[in-house]
Amino acid sequence: MFRYMLYSVVALSLTVSFPASVCASPMVVPVGAAQATLTLAPDPPQTGRVTASLVLAGVSADALARTTTSFSSAMPTMSMSGPSGAPRLVSPGHWQFEILLATATAWSVSIHFAGGLTGTATYRFAVSGATNAGTSGMAGMSSSGGNPDAWRNAALALVVILAGGITLVIVRRDRRPLTLGLIAAAAAVVLILAVISARYAAPSMDMAASASVHGDAPTPVTLVSVRLLQSSTDIHAPGSIAAFLTQDVVTRAPGILTNFSLYAGDEVRAGQVIASLDSPDLHSRAVAAAADATGQAAAAQAAEIEANHHAPNGVIIAQADTAAMQRDFAAAQADRTAKAAQVRYWENEIRREKTLLDQGAVSAQEYQDEQAQYAAAQGAYSATANKVGSIQQQLIVSRTKVTDAAASVEQMRAQARSARAQADKAAAQAATESTLASFTTITSPEDAIVVKRLVDPGVYVAAGTAIARIAVVRKLRVQANVAQQDITAISIGTPIDARLQDGTTVHGRVTSVSPIADATTHTALVEAIVENERTGLVPGGYVQVTLHARSQPTPAGVAVPSIAIVGSGSEAAVWTSVNATAHRVPVHVVHDDGSTATVTGDLDRKARVVVDGAATLQEGQSITESRA
Repeated sequence: MFRYMLYSVVALSLTVSFPASVCASPMVVPVGAAQATLTLAPDPPQTGRVTASLVLAGVSADALARTTTSFSSAMPTMSMSGPSGAPRLVSPGHWQFEILLATATAWSVSIHFAGGLTGTATYRFAVSGATNAGTSGMAGMSSSGGNPDAWRNAALALVVILAGGITLVIVRRDRRPLTLGLIAAAAAVVLILAVISARYAAPSMDMAASASVHGDAPTPVTLVSVRLLQSSTDIHAPGSIAAFLTQDVVTRAPGILTNFSLYAGDEVRAGQVIASLDSPDLHSRAVAAAADATGQAAAAQAAEIEANHHAPNGVIIAQADTAAMQRDFAAAQADRTAKAAQVRYWENEIRREKTLLDQGAVSAQEYQDEQAQYAAAQGAYSATANKVGSIQQQLIVSRTKVTDAAASVEQMRAQARSARAQADKAAAQAATESTLASFTTITSPEDAIVVKRLVDPGVYVAAGTAIARIAVVRKLRVQANVAQQDITAISIGTPIDARLQDGTTVHGRVTSVSPIADATTHTALVEAIVENERTGLVPGGYVQVTLHARSQPTPAGVAVPSIAIVGSGSEAAVWTSVNATAHRVPVHVVHDDGSTATVTGDLDRKARVVVDGAATLQEGQSITESRA
């Protein structure tokens, strides 16, 4: 029984003499949809310098590039602020910083995000005493390390051991050497453990005592007054001045550049000769092309005469021959018909004469005369029939000649059209060569100022070579990058003022609004074309632009510094000073550009919000405004 009691007492003494260390990192805190992980080294943290590593995940690359961070620290149980500053960016989404944890107590570190991600992540952890001597501590604590409570714990254990031993010895009369030895051994073990704990173990922190010593002092904070939103419709944006037109003067023909003496800053007029090209072959080719065009035109004219006059005459002659042949054919046919009638007549006469001869009414001589007449009629008919056949063949040939003559006309006309096309081509080539020959003189296309000379005289240049860059500055373009949320209030014709650094203001109206915002800057280009009435408007110069936009509803709310907002989403809030005490006011963030946030909520328009030290405040905590 006593052994078990002894073992329990020793275990109790070990527990109270050597408190367990608790790891502090990694610690993960959500910031909106993102996850912020803080890792400390050494871990668990001890008094002294600790290296903190912050990793932000769940944020787009664009938002991550625009996110800035800062940190602050505090000892909540002691109502005291600790070190603050800006972490060092190691890589996208990864920051590091060192923080001096001077006291072994409960600490909180707050990371403030602004820009692409807005919110605050607060991490709470305990800090144990450092084992090395010389670490600064708070008043009332051992600066040499160890646990000052070890002797108190050891005394408690010894009382328990001695009480148990006396009970055994007196009540149970157990005076055996073994029992007495165990009591002595237990007491010795407790004493040895107390010495080790007092020398090496981390001291425990009496939070109540610390709070009573240091908690009465108000926490220093930085306060800023909230700003009421103005209903002004003016939109301010940075801008620049650009030339109305910038272009390169190029050569349109090859040659050696001569008579070119322009320099940057020289003024030129539209049509002014600024350079020449030495290219003799261009003129020779122009003359040759003109001569060829003349020859081709003459050939085309001759072909057209042949097609429109000579060839149609051949058709007319062939048609006349055919008509005459047609008439001859008709006459021959009529003669053949007459001769056929005569043959039929004499055939009838021969039959009649034969009958009369047989009757003895006519003589044989008369019958023979009739036969001779009949034979003559047959001969005449045969000759006429042959003539009709011959004329018919000639008529066919004549008609073929008419067809051939008509086809010849179409052929000649096609040849005439081809000759005319060749003539037109030659004329166009001649015009081209003539134009190229005229390109040896280079003129300015606009009233402008020379920005840069690109080629020196005496250099051979090919067609299309830029020799000078000029800018039209009689009109200028005022260009401003306007935030995307303001674009809807701007349209063509919106009045615009551009203020130069010397105070001069140029007035105009918007002439174009870009329909697309830049994905990186979230701004859109707005442009106005203004008259350049003075030489002080230099293209490329900076101006401050004010656009007098049409009236738009202004969201109700107040403007506060972005760093004053703690938490994010539905947990967003600001700390205000009410009678020198901290008061937490929940807010809804309407807009945040990383510097100034527009918020709504039960926030007094005359309130002053905490911008430094807000992360560790508690409701009703005493605060005071820090002085620089």
